[in-house]
Amino acid sequence: MKYGLLFSFLAVAIAGVAVRMGSCSWLLLYPAFSFGMVGASYLLSKPEIFGKQRDGSRSALALVLLLPYLVYVAIVWHAVRLVSRESKADALTDDLVLSRRLLAKELPSEVASVVDLTCEFTEPITKWPGVSYLSFPMLDGSGASPEQLRSLAVEIIELPSPVLIHCAQGHGRTGLVAAAVLLVSGKAQTAKEAIAMIQSVRPGVELNRMQRSLLEEVDCKLQNEHCKV
Repeated sequence: MKYGLLFSFLAVAIAGVAVRMGSCSWLLLYPAFSFGMVGASYLLSKPEIFGKQRDGSRSALALVLLLPYLVYVAIVWHAVRLVSRESKADALTDDLVLSRRLLAKELPSEVASVVDLTCEFTEPITKWPGVSYLSFPMLDGSGASPEQLRSLAVEIIELPSPVLIHCAQGHGRTGLVAAAVLLVSGKAQTAKEAIAMIQSVRPGVELNRMQRSLLEEVDCKLQNEHCKV
């Protein structure tokens, strides 16, 4: 919600500047529209607005409409990458690696599968021959339904391993999905234990209130099923 309000406010502010200044400032309506679309995607919980496709690319229409925002987010991501002291990737188990979004040359050689949780970035999978790829776009700071998380976890468990899971910085979305995998696979017995395991290898991981609630729902459903057996 906060991202939706923020980007919507930016869209209105940029449009206001364009209207007041006139002349060539009307060109600012393009980024205003772009940020407005991003705001709508967050307010409506619609990551599909980003046009992310199954092969990691982006639809031509979404690229044109969102280009100003995509340029902005790419600049921010590269700036954070250059100043961050956090490792780009950390092994959680023998079969699971957690990371930020990687450049084409940064993929560890042993990785057999990549799970991409971003909707704001494309993925250079053509430069990773022989690597299985799964795209599950999520909005930054959000997640999916408990049922979707569980299904995704099962799908990840069945991928060729080691599996690398990443979002933009390898924190919220990555931590949420990795924790779901630990729960579904039985490597963690509770949501709290799963988060602790992840933070022990990647301390920067932090789930927000909504993400923790989603994970606890997955945990609760699994616990109830175990009790019925």
